Amino acid sequence: MKDYLNEIDQRYPMRNSAAQKAAFRAYALAEAGAVPAREEENEGHTNLVFGDPDTARVIFTAHYDTPRRGLLPNLMLVTNPALAWTYRLGTMIPLLLAPALAAAWGVWRLLDLDWALMSHRLLLLGVYTAVYFGLFYLMFRGPANKRNRNDNTSGTATVLGLVQLVGNRAGVACILFDDEEKGKKGSKAFAKAHPEIKEKALIVNLDCVGNGDTHIFCGTDAAESDPLYGKLQQAMGDSGLSHRFFPAGKASMNSDQKSFTKGVGVCACRRKPFVGYFTDRIHTARDTVADPKTVSRLAAALTAFTERI
Repeated sequence: MKDYLNEIDQRYPMRNSAAQKAAFRAYALAEAGAVPAREEENEGHTNLVFGDPDTARVIFTAHYDTPRRGLLPNLMLVTNPALAWTYRLGTMIPLLLAPALAAAWGVWRLLDLDWALMSHRLLLLGVYTAVYFGLFYLMFRGPANKRNRNDNTSGTATVLGLVQLVGNRAGVACILFDDEEKGKKGSKAFAKAHPEIKEKALIVNLDCVGNGDTHIFCGTDAAESDPLYGKLQQAMGDSGLSHRFFPAGKASMNSDQKSFTKGVGVCACRRKPFVGYFTDRIHTARDTVADPKTVSRLAAALTAFTERI
């Protein structure tokens, strides 16, 4: 398999602006070779389709867009929902509580009818509000991140490797989704345009699969009931890769598989006591670690799975 991880990381490390995305899409389509490939516009989001998803029983997916840099890392706590919610609330509560306190302070001070000081107090409140919303913007919509090796160059590279390895095998297709970082908009729009695919195809979504010693598979109840899910488990068992399959509700990752009924999320994780399996560094300048051997071994294991379909 070609080393797509390093090639994309070197040539197209940022896929955030319209021009950056267009340049990458041209490259990806050229890499398809004999596999039919096209751009598909879905509600303004440009997804890349390889093969024939309408007849596919399994579709490998990843998002090719890259995130913006936040003030705090987007820590994925895959198997510890309580800690995940605690982390989210810990980052959100100060931002939510601060304006409420500021508003209360402002009202209290305005009730003091010292008109000579009122304009000064309003100015201070306005400056505070501007700083608050500026920090809020930087946390969620900051500058484009320049380092995206794991999120999600690793998943994108794996999908392009599967296009190369699987070729035109019947029953298999691949899709690279746009705008996952804006709320899974590309996959949602695709699922809306293809309701039969949304309901019937097994979607194996690869997000942050290059940095970690264990690949975690999170499937929905509907995915687990599909006979192909058992074959996926068998193929991973024969691959020699460290992996864990978790039942629905026991592990979760917020990515494009959630747009589909039979969605299976895949990410590479490390594990620590009391924390469980997790992925860090993403959405920060430290997202520089992903192993091409991990990506190629995962692509090989998933290729072996397609031979069992």
